[in-house]
Amino acid sequence: MLQEEHDPREAGDRRMYLYFNYSESGSLRWYVKVSRKGRRIGISEEYGSPAFDAAYDAGVVTLGGAMRMRRVKSTVKPDQPERRYLNIDVSQRGQVRYYVQLRNKLPKIRITAEFGAPEFDAEVDAAVAGQIALFGNDTDYVNAQKQRNEDRPAPPTAPAKPGTLRWYWNGYKQSDHWLGDLSVGLQGLAASTRTQRIGLVESLLPDNGEKPFAVLTRKVIKAEMKARTPSQAGNLLSALRGLIRWMIDEGHLGEDDDPTIGVRSGKAKASRESGGFLPWTENDMARYRTKWPLGTEARLMFDVLHYTFLRLGDAHRFGPAHLRQVVRKMAVQIATEKSRGNTTVTVRVHPAFAESLRAARAAGIVGVDVFTGKLVRGRVQPMNKKAWAAKFKKYAVLAGVNEPKKSCHGVRKARAEVAAYADCTESQMMAMFGWTDPKMPAHYIAQANREKLGFSGMDKVVAFDHSESAADFEANEAGTDTLNGVVTFPGNIRKKGQGFQG
Repeated sequence: MLQEEHDPREAGDRRMYLYFNYSESGSLRWYVKVSRKGRRIGISEEYGSPAFDAAYDAGVVTLGGAMRMRRVKSTVKPDQPERRYLNIDVSQRGQVRYYVQLRNKLPKIRITAEFGAPEFDAEVDAAVAGQIALFGNDTDYVNAQKQRNEDRPAPPTAPAKPGTLRWYWNGYKQSDHWLGDLSVGLQGLAASTRTQRIGLVESLLPDNGEKPFAVLTRKVIKAEMKARTPSQAGNLLSALRGLIRWMIDEGHLGEDDDPTIGVRSGKAKASRESGGFLPWTENDMARYRTKWPLGTEARLMFDVLHYTFLRLGDAHRFGPAHLRQVVRKMAVQIATEKSRGNTTVTVRVHPAFAESLRAARAAGIVGVDVFTGKLVRGRVQPMNKKAWAAKFKKYAVLAGVNEPKKSCHGVRKARAEVAAYADCTESQMMAMFGWTDPKMPAHYIAQANREKLGFSGMDKVVAFDHSESAADFEANEAGTDTLNGVVTFPGNIRKKGQGFQG
C-alpha cells in the first residue's frame, strides 16, 4: 500500500526546484527539477544532512537553475501607500511588491529597495521623475508632492444660499453658457473642458463656496493662481472668466465689477519658453521605422499621424469610413473634433500610407470601425484618445524616441514644418491641417522662410568668396595698408594725404 502523501519538508525549507515522490514500495525519494519538461536529478543522501544540501546545490547548477527560495504568501494585505504614484500589490506567490506608475496602462517601475529605508525613497523619487519626464506634464510634478488621501471636507448636501459662490457656480453649470444652445448663439463647453473646469473651480469651494461671491477678489484669485503651475493658473483664470461672463450676461454682476480685469497668467509665456510639444526629427522617425516595420500596429499608428496630419482627437477614431473617393482620387476626409465637426479636413491619400494600409490589412491588424485601437477577443475596438496616446508613447519609447514632450503631436508639428519647407501656401496648410486661424500656418511659413533666407544668403556669400580675384589680396603697395598690415580691396584704399570722400 502506498504511503499517504504529505509534505515532508521542514517548516523553514523554501528551496525552489526541490521535489519529492514515493516509490511503489512507499519509500520517499527526493529529486531536483528546474523546468517542467526537463530532466530530473535524484538525491540519495539523507534529507537534512549537509550531504543532501550539497547534492541539491550541485543538481541545480547542473540543470542550469538559479538559486532561489520559494515565496511565502502574505497573510495580511498591506495598506496602499499614501504617496502619489506609489502603488503596492501582492503576487500570486504572496510577494509584496512596490512600484511606481503615473497612470493606468502606463509602464510600472519596480522598486527593489526595502520599504522605509532612505534608499527606498530615493528610488521612488527617481522613478517618479523618470515617468513624468516621459509621460507627464507640469500638473504631475505638483501632484507628486501631495499625499494620495488628503483630508478634504465632504461636499455640502444642503442647497446653496443665493449669492454665494457655490450658488452662482451651480447656476452656471445649468446655463446655456455651459451646456450650449445654438438658438441663442452659444455652443457651450466640450465635455473635456467641463471636466477640467469642474476640478479647478470646485477646489475653491471648500474654503469659499458658502461665502458671498464678493469674497473672490482680485487678490484672492492671484493667490490661488500662484499656488498652481503657469498652465493650471491660466486654466483657472479662463474657468473663472467663463463663470463671470455668465453672471454679467444674467445681470448678477456689472461689467466694471469683474475681479479678473487686469489679471494675467504666465501660461502663454511658459508655453513659448518651453516650446510646447517637440517636433520629431528625421532621426526619430528613422529610428521608429527601423524598430516597427510595415504590418505592425505601432507602424500603422505612426503612419496615421505622419501621412494624414491629424490631431490626436481625430487620429484615435480614424477608420475605413474616413477614406473616400473625392474627384476620382482616394482621400482622407474627416470632420475635426476640435471644431466640433464644423471643419472638415480633406487630403489625398499619400502613396506610402496606402502601402502601409495594405501591409496592415495583410497582417490582419486593421479594425472594422477604426484602423487602430485595443484588441478585444480578436477584434480591434475603438479606444479613448488618452489611452491611444499612451500606447503610441509606449511604442515610441521602445523605439528609442523617449525625450520629454515628444509625443504624437510632435509628429504633426514635424509635418507642418515639412509643408512649410515645401512652399505650401497658408490656405493649403489650413486645409491640410484643419486650422481655422491663419496665424498657425503663418508661424511655420515664417520660420521656414527665415531659415531658407539664411541658407540662400550664405550661398551668396560663398559664391562671392569664390569669385574674388587673388590679385585683390596680393601684398603689394597698392593693396596693403602699410599702417596696420590689413589687406583691403583697391576701392577702399586711400591715397597718402587724402581723406575719405563723401
